[in-house]
Amino acid sequence: MRNWNYILLFLTLALVLTNCSEIKEKSISFYHWKSKTSQDPLIDSALVKMSSNRVYIHYFDVDLVSNGQIFPVYVLQEVSNNFKAYEVIPVVFITNRTLKNSNNIDDLGRKIKELTTQIHQKHFGSQPKTIQLDCDWSKSTMDKFFKLVEFCKKDFEIITTIRLHQIKYQNETGVPPADRGVLMLYNVGDLKNESENSILETSIIKSYISENSRYPIPLDLALPLFSQTVIKNNRGEVRLLNLTDQTGIESSAHFNKIGNDLYEVLQDTLYHGFYLSEGYRLKLEKLTENEVLEAYEIVKSSKLNVEEVIFYHLDEEILKNTDLNFIVDRL
Repeated sequence: MRNWNYILLFLTLALVLTNCSEIKEKSISFYHWKSKTSQDPLIDSALVKMSSNRVYIHYFDVDLVSNGQIFPVYVLQEVSNNFKAYEVIPVVFITNRTLKNSNNIDDLGRKIKELTTQIHQKHFGSQPKTIQLDCDWSKSTMDKFFKLVEFCKKDFEIITTIRLHQIKYQNETGVPPADRGVLMLYNVGDLKNESENSILETSIIKSYISENSRYPIPLDLALPLFSQTVIKNNRGEVRLLNLTDQTGIESSAHFNKIGNDLYEVLQDTLYHGFYLSEGYRLKLEKLTENEVLEAYEIVKSSKLNVEEVIFYHLDEEILKNTDLNFIVDRL
């Protein structure tokens, strides 16, 4: 009997050790969201250090243009040869107004597939196997978007982006018939709300994701590494500048600090290519590595099946000012 007890104990320990050895490190990937991919040492170094095998490259947007027709815009122009060493996932952003004004979803899907294939063939000499469709669909466009996903699935594995409200209210927003999703954990707040960081607020994430949160399809997780300046004019309209220059603002007599990372324009001026009038307000939105990790922990503590982490995005200035190792070591 004692021998059997030893054998049972040995088998139990072996099973525990086997399970532990099967726990793999989190897969790390990146988005690239520029019309030209540059060959930069910082980008190359980040991909190598993170042992990344995959890059999600933005190929184009589909939008309703001024003449009321649907066209691709912000189309990818150039790709560095360095990216040919990685699995590249094309990303197509589709505006909600495109879906609202599209009367032929099959035709829209056909054009998306054709242009995506042309771009991929041109830069990588092959057919894409997977496409990510990035769209914040609404209740009124849900059926059209899901039909688009089904159409594109005939030829590709389809990944769709998932927003926080689509996790919490999935019965109302529906679950896309995709192979997998990417939970977008950035741009979660209100740009016009000067008291919050619209990029990432843990209080907002907690209001949508709990310990019991689930989702029917496997998810990857997109985390932000960027900063931005929200420019609000005197009519309350906002525009975005994809950088923050706190030193430049505080050393200029044209701005007055009126709150935490909040400034008012005292006199008309040019600022990084933007013409600012007196009374405009600038909100600097930045993130620390710990804030990114806090957001990640909320998702990690839930029952969501998250497999891959995708950082947004590959940019020289962002990588220069971010301690990626600090974040990845704690994922």
